[in-house]
Amino acid sequence: MSYRKKHYPAKPERETPTLFDVEYSNPGVDRTLPTSRLTSGLPYQRPVDEREVDRLIREWDDRLLEPLTVSFRDGRFNVVDGQHRIAAMVKKNSGREVMVPCKVYSGLSYEEEAALCYKLDKAKRRLSLSQSTNALVESGMDAEVTEIRRLVEDAGFRWALGKKSGREHEIVATRAVINAYRLLGRNSFSRMLTLLEQTWHGAPHSLNAVVLSGLALFLKTYDTELNDRVFIKRLSAVDPDEIIRRGRLDFSTNSTALRYARVFLEKYNGQRGGRRLPYRFKS
Repeated sequence: MSYRKKHYPAKPERETPTLFDVEYSNPGVDRTLPTSRLTSGLPYQRPVDEREVDRLIREWDDRLLEPLTVSFRDGRFNVVDGQHRIAAMVKKNSGREVMVPCKVYSGLSYEEEAALCYKLDKAKRRLSLSQSTNALVESGMDAEVTEIRRLVEDAGFRWALGKKSGREHEIVATRAVINAYRLLGRNSFSRMLTLLEQTWHGAPHSLNAVVLSGLALFLKTYDTELNDRVFIKRLSAVDPDEIIRRGRLDFSTNSTALRYARVFLEKYNGQRGGRRLPYRFKS
């Protein structure tokens, strides 16, 4: 009886895992990655400033180069901190790819990345108020700014937070918006936004920081006395630039909010007929 040798397909040789096959886990793993594999420009990051990139190039010292903070999520290496360093290294290398040291973390959600970005930049004091607020909004870790953005968007506006496009319905002011929310509370803040929308329909100058500050104080002062329908009718006939100009001419107080709140009172009472509001501002 003869036996024929049974042939089985040869087992493929086990490939050596590449850098990108590694499953990263916290705590961070030190790796060197090519810039082409790094994803930056996520919404929670501050925009790349070419002046900062050029400064880094002028002061470049390889001995001072810290690893980039990177999050490995959904198959992508997201740069949480270090996009200016990437831009500087690529520019120094005439636009060609560069290998860069990274500290890679996994298991982070988008919101956790945004929170880490905020904490890292805050520690280095690199963020403006609008940039830090944007990072907080994207992280969802701050209930106040998260609610402010929701209320702004519910009213039909966009809170630009340093990333302005110049379009209508875009609120660039950061401090004035936060201060208005804290002064008025949720309901009156929403009321203020509704008045803005129905009076000037998102015109850019109506969303100027000084206009927001003045309207917030005006609304806080006259709360129940103010007739919203009358406000919309009377103020819609006033160009927001006129309000800004009139406020600048008031040198009797150092309070920006008070100067512009007085203008709102003047314009509200300026037409004949109807109930006039008494002066109730406290100097």
